[in-house]
Amino acid sequence: MPQPSPRRLFRDARPCLVRSRPVRTALMAAGLSLSLLPLTMAVALAEPVKAAYRVFVGGITALDVDATLEVTGDRYRIAVSATTGGTIGRLFSWRTDSQSDGLVHGDDLRPANHRQTSQLRGEPRNVTLTYGPQGDVSASVTPPPEKDDREAVPPALQRDTLDPLTAVLDLLFTVGASQQCNRSVPVFDGRRRYDMLFGEVGWRIVDPSRYSIFSGVAHQCRVTYKPVAGYARSSSGGRFWQRSNPADRPPVNVWLAPIAAGYPPLPVRLETDSDLGSVVVHLIGVTPPAADRRTGPSPQAVR
Repeated sequence: MPQPSPRRLFRDARPCLVRSRPVRTALMAAGLSLSLLPLTMAVALAEPVKAAYRVFVGGITALDVDATLEVTGDRYRIAVSATTGGTIGRLFSWRTDSQSDGLVHGDDLRPANHRQTSQLRGEPRNVTLTYGPQGDVSASVTPPPEKDDREAVPPALQRDTLDPLTAVLDLLFTVGASQQCNRSVPVFDGRRRYDMLFGEVGWRIVDPSRYSIFSGVAHQCRVTYKPVAGYARSSSGGRFWQRSNPADRPPVNVWLAPIAAGYPPLPVRLETDSDLGSVVVHLIGVTPPAADRRTGPSPQAVR
């Protein structure tokens, strides 16, 4: 099947790039990349963990993603930025920034606030979430839900949820310790309420690629979404960022491997499908430097 031209991809993607599956996949990749540290190890970190990713849509470079995790005492901070890159970046400049702050409380993560800022067609698309002590959430969203042709998420469904970055961090603290992906996490991103469902696939071999710094044995997990509330009242088919039914969105596969010296596994690759071709996210850099990639099961053990 022929891949779309860069100009067609730009033309089709530009109107709703901020709401696209590649953007959400990229941000999830960054969150995943910083989220595989067991709590006991995370609290002891002396320096931030940084990861860089590149997102390809239909074989064309679309986004560059940078992420940083800081854990100081009982506090954490995750910062993620995504910008258009490659061919798309030369045609269209766009950026989104997200940050989550919160507390490490025993084996739990308790978000304090979450912020995401971006612009679409010159207009801001911002989210600020503030968390109360009883699990309540105060949301400030621009534009408001009604202008987005979506129903607002009722306060009862917002309660006891996590923001997207903290949700992944909370999940993968557990995954890093148990080596199991099976988990369901309730998420409210300011506009939508959904559950992130993580499923176990097993150990697999990631082949060498000129696009990635990693090759070798990795632990594969599958991520799906269960929509709950806050989705658009109507949707247009044939767009890679949105399907007629949110529940029909294809799963995201993520491969995890120990690639930072002294740290548990981080995502080294993500894949999903779209109407414009495959969406692939490659790890292109990590700080601290890469560890010995021969750690973990041998290739023979997973064939």
